[in-house]
Amino acid sequence: MADFFPDLLERFLGKAFLKGVCRKYHYGERQEVELRAVAEEMLPLMQREAFWESRESGSFNRKQKETAGAEYEDVIMSLGSSLDSLQESYHEKEQLSESYMLEALASELLLMGYGAYNRYVRGKRNWHVARYHFPGSEENFPLKMVPELLKGFQYQITCNTAFCIIPKKSVVFVAELTRDEQIQCESICAGCRNVQCPNRVERDFPKGGMLARVADMSLNYGYSRIFGKL
Repeated sequence: MADFFPDLLERFLGKAFLKGVCRKYHYGERQEVELRAVAEEMLPLMQREAFWESRESGSFNRKQKETAGAEYEDVIMSLGSSLDSLQESYHEKEQLSESYMLEALASELLLMGYGAYNRYVRGKRNWHVARYHFPGSEENFPLKMVPELLKGFQYQITCNTAFCIIPKKSVVFVAELTRDEQIQCESICAGCRNVQCPNRVERDFPKGGMLARVADMSLNYGYSRIFGKL
């Protein structure tokens, strides 16, 4: 287990990150002050609890890996349970604007986590990510595999009978790793150069500001987890 990528947490209160969230979620200049206040409440909680962890995946046997010419890792990332408690306190106080801001900030940080994981793999493992596999998004990765994926990590993330992960600001996925330089997956990010990537999302997603609109959108598993739909 490792603390959540320190370089990302260091940038969390930075002007560039907060301005980017404001642009993406259509917050005005006055709301930027409120956004920073929420971020300042979140940061010490994440510094204490946020983490990520990876391990060799048990979803494939050696022959399958050799046939695919790839390695596979099970990966979890979490911003910690205290963010859930903070968001619940916003709801209890009817501070819905602050709750949406927390969702936006946490979502963007988790999205950045995919890219940070990619950089870690390339720098430490001499492999790079070819593709992300999310439970529920492919026939070979059914949603019902979530409980098994969550077993055995040093830090225990759980899920309920509907496969909703707890803490909520957490993701689990299987990373397909390769040494083939012709196959690249930078992240589940807008603007990725690989236009065939199944994890690609439209530029400027989500449009329209408030995250309430996300409930009506069709999302891949990675985004569904980040926005609390699964």
